[in-house]
Amino acid sequence: MTNAILAGIQLKSQSEDEFKSAIEECRALCEACDMEIVGELYQKANSVDPKTAFRSGKVEELAGLAKETDAEEIVFYNPLRIQTAQRISEICGDTEVIDRTALILQIFSKRARSRQAKLQTEMARLQYDLPRVTNISDEGNHQRGGSVTNRGGGEMRSEIIARKYQARITALKEELSHIEVQRGQDERRRSKTLLKRAALVGYTNAGKSSLMNALLRMNEGQGTEVYEEDMLFATLDTSVRRCMHGAQEYLLYDTVGFVSDLPHTLVEAFHSTLDAARDADLLIHVIDYADPAWQKKREITMDTLREIGADKIPVLTVFNKIDLLEDPAVPGLGISCRTGAGLEEVSAGIADHLYPKQITMNCLLPYDKMALFDAYRKFVRIEILEQKEDGMRLKIEGPAAYAEQFRMYEEKKEG
Repeated sequence: MTNAILAGIQLKSQSEDEFKSAIEECRALCEACDMEIVGELYQKANSVDPKTAFRSGKVEELAGLAKETDAEEIVFYNPLRIQTAQRISEICGDTEVIDRTALILQIFSKRARSRQAKLQTEMARLQYDLPRVTNISDEGNHQRGGSVTNRGGGEMRSEIIARKYQARITALKEELSHIEVQRGQDERRRSKTLLKRAALVGYTNAGKSSLMNALLRMNEGQGTEVYEEDMLFATLDTSVRRCMHGAQEYLLYDTVGFVSDLPHTLVEAFHSTLDAARDADLLIHVIDYADPAWQKKREITMDTLREIGADKIPVLTVFNKIDLLEDPAVPGLGISCRTGAGLEEVSAGIADHLYPKQITMNCLLPYDKMALFDAYRKFVRIEILEQKEDGMRLKIEGPAAYAEQFRMYEEKKEG
């Protein structure tokens, strides 16, 4: 564990509750990054001081707290320019200073497991660092007072850094494109199954992975459970499993969780990871109903879905962790992944959304069209009524999207 001080500035535009919620989340992010909070320091101000974030007296107080607690790191909730972070570090005895975005990037670096997640995280880190490293080089050159004729040394350093970073970003994008081609092939194979797709979305630690595992346990043998833990960003890689409700089968995707002010570099870097949400037939929005800030976090999730172009997809909202409340007046579908409450209703709700209309018909399927029987028997209920010389009489019952494939062979009704 790393000893860390959590610091932040409550701006005039923030209410007390908004700031408290933001700091609470930042504290959870620190814990997810294996940091132990040994001290906290906050200040109210109209703006973040561009030189030292805090005003001078508060910075000295921070330096004293860092020395007193033997802090190895200082985490600011507010975004910091690299020059600002370096000045604070110098004042605080060279203690490392990072902001919330850098903290999230550290978590992603630690949690990335698949090759794709590791590459995406590295690219996000480079995109975050590039303007910061370049700016500090430019500022150093400016402070030395370079003229038109002698400024080259600093400019060259800046340009070399920029070229190096850009070259690596280009190489990462190329490697990720190859992985996406492979993923596209995998998705095309899945699409041939004709199965509908549902994607779990929501704020990080709302219980998406827990819900996936609970649905898998309802139908034994559907596939291995996914990793879950009570912490922010427990999983980064998209997982997909086959799930069933009765005879209706579908693909269920578990996606990376969202947070407020998700760094744009991460949104861009994990664009392909979020394809599961954009390509889904249904989004299952999991909300931690025991969280006092659940309404704000619901808005953040919906904003993120709009940002990635997934806001037009139907949404089934699920309120998780109702077991933690004494009298939960749930404004919708309430569940507890821990106790199992409401899980049957969720499973039925997913099936109803994915396969909303059931139709029944009798048809005479020619023997040379039996491939249709084989292709759709997993998606509709087929009862063999009679075998005739010119074909097989069948009773077809199931979702209209699939049962309609037999419509041309439907028996004409008399009268």
